Amino acid sequence: MAAEKYRGRAGVCRAAERCGKHAGEPDVVRNVRRVVCYPPVPLPARRPLPTLALALIPRAVALNLALGAVIGALKLPVYLDSVGTILVAVLAGPWAGIVTGIVSNSVLGLLVSPALFAFIPVAIVIGWLAGVAGAMGAFRTLAGALAAGLAIGIAAALVSAVIVIALMGGLTASGTGILTIAIRAAFGVSVDSAARIAAVATDALDKPLSCALVYLVLERLPRRLRARFRGAAA
Repeated sequence: MAAEKYRGRAGVCRAAERCGKHAGEPDVVRNVRRVVCYPPVPLPARRPLPTLALALIPRAVALNLALGAVIGALKLPVYLDSVGTILVAVLAGPWAGIVTGIVSNSVLGLLVSPALFAFIPVAIVIGWLAGVAGAMGAFRTLAGALAAGLAIGIAAALVSAVIVIALMGGLTASGTGILTIAIRAAFGVSVDSAARIAAVATDALDKPLSCALVYLVLERLPRRLRARFRGAAA
């Protein structure tokens, strides 16, 4: 009988050691039930893009195209063609935002002008930074959304100005091109300098405005729906 009790107690001690018993603790275990340890079960890898994000991307692309077409027809010095990209990035993360931006620019390149394929890097910058800002909680307040939009706008302007100067000589057919001409005429600077100033001025207005619109959309989404997206920040 004593031998059986000894073996039972030894089994409990070995089970406790296998479960992560710290070194230096006493080996005697009293009034403890027998512990059964199982090996850890690996969780399935999370998909890069959830199903909800994949369902949201086409709608966001359509939103980008619709807003871009309206603003382009009015020749305003803004774009608003990244609202869908920013919305998806905030809700579903940077990669979803990047995919939305790439698809939007690709569709524009096919339907409007092949030159728009060159602006895919700008869409990537916008999608990535918007996703990072959303994960940091920038879209929980209007002020945070505006600040995120300003940072996104400056980064996007620096990238887009290089593309416009390299491929289009600094001038475009949009409202930004008109602003470039006005800046050059007013200040006598070169076309390249005017294009950079116009790009920064335009994006510094456009991206905060786009982020403010995204903030308003997020505020009106039911909390239960936002919780279904892993990147929801509002």
